Amino acid sequence: MPHEVHSVLFYSKKDIFKNRKIFIFITLAIIFATANIIFVNGLMDGMVSYDVDNTVESSIGHLNIYPKEDERFIDGLGIKEQRLKEMKEVDAYSPRLSVSGVLSNKELSFPVVILGLDPDKEGRVTRLLEKLDSGTAINSNDNAILVSSRLAEDLKLSAGDEATLAFETGNTREYKVKGIVRTGNLDFDSTTIIMPLNEANRQLGIDNKASVILIKLQDKEAADAYKPLLMQELEVSNVKTWKEEIEFLLRFSEAWRSFARVISAVGLIAAAVSVGIIIYINVIHKTRQIGIMKALGAKDSFVFKIFIMEAALFGVIGVSIGDVLGYLAIKYTEAYPFYDAVMQAWISARFDYYLLYNATLVSFAVTILSGVYPAIKASRVDIIKAIWGE
Repeated sequence: MPHEVHSVLFYSKKDIFKNRKIFIFITLAIIFATANIIFVNGLMDGMVSYDVDNTVESSIGHLNIYPKEDERFIDGLGIKEQRLKEMKEVDAYSPRLSVSGVLSNKELSFPVVILGLDPDKEGRVTRLLEKLDSGTAINSNDNAILVSSRLAEDLKLSAGDEATLAFETGNTREYKVKGIVRTGNLDFDSTTIIMPLNEANRQLGIDNKASVILIKLQDKEAADAYKPLLMQELEVSNVKTWKEEIEFLLRFSEAWRSFARVISAVGLIAAAVSVGIIIYINVIHKTRQIGIMKALGAKDSFVFKIFIMEAALFGVIGVSIGDVLGYLAIKYTEAYPFYDAVMQAWISARFDYYLLYNATLVSFAVTILSGVYPAIKASRVDIIKAIWGE
C-alpha cells in the first residue's frame, strides 16, 4: 500500500509539473478563488461589525425604555433614574428628549429632529458626543447646539456659526453651532441637532419626562435576561434590547453576507471548472499512456487515484497560497482602512480564523470534486482502444 501511494504521488507530480503554463493557470485560479472567499467575507464582517458597533455606540443603549404605545413621553423620569441608580447591573443611563423643529441659516431652512440630552450622562452610555467632525462638544449649561454633518452641509453651517431653531411649541431662538457631528448613520446625520436637555426642557415647557432612556449594562450580552427584571423594577412595559433595536440592520447585514457568498461561489466555480476541464483534457491526451499503464498491470483504481491526486496537489498548492494571500489582504485593510463615501466612514476588513478554515475546506473540497469525473473517465479507458488510439 505505501508503495502504491508513492507511485501515485510520483506519476501525479510528474504530470502536473510537466506543463508549466497549465500548472500556473490552474494554480492561480484556485489561489484567487480561495483568497476571494477570505477577503470578501472578511470585508463583509468588517462592514457589519462597524454598522453594529457604530449604532450601539452612538444611538442606543443595551436596554432602551420607551413610552407606552399610546403615550408620547415617559413620565416620572426622576423616580426612574433613582431606581436605576440602585440597580447593581446598571452601569449607566441617559434620558433623551426627541421632538421636531426647523433649523434655519439665512434663507435656508430644513425640518429637523431635536435631540435633547444630558452630556454627562450620555458620555457614560454612548460615544455620540465624541463623533465630532469639527468644533467641540456641548455641556449641560450650554446655550449651544451640535448639528449633524449632512444637515450642516445642506444649511452651509460650520462650527462657530449662528443658526435659528424653531421648536414645535412655536418658540424660536438663535443658537451658536458649537460642533458638527458625524455618526455614519445616514438618517441621523441628515436630520438631527443635539442640544442640552435642560435647554430643550425650557423651550418646550417639559419637565421630568423623556422620549427614551438608554441603559448601559455591565454585560451587554445579559440584556435579554435582564429585560424582564428591569420592566418589573421600573414598572414599564415598552423595553427593547440592543439586539431588538438593530434587528433590521442584522437582517440587512445577513443579506450582504449572502451576496458575498454568491461572489465567492462564482470565483470558486470558475476555478473548479478550470481544474476539471484541464484534467479532463489531460486524460484525453494521455489515453494511449493510460492504456499502456493498464496493459502493464495498472488497475482502474490506480489510474483513478493518479488523477484524483493531481487535483489534490493543485488544491494543496493553490489553497495554501490563497490562504496566505487572503490573510495578507485583510491585514492590509486593517492597517489601511478605505473611505466609504456612502457610509461616510473608514471601513476595514476584519480577520477571524473561521475565514481560513471555511475557505480552506470549501476550496479544497471543490477542487477534489472537480477532478472526480476526469479521474473516473481515465479509470474506465479501454486498454485495446487506448493502445490503438481509438
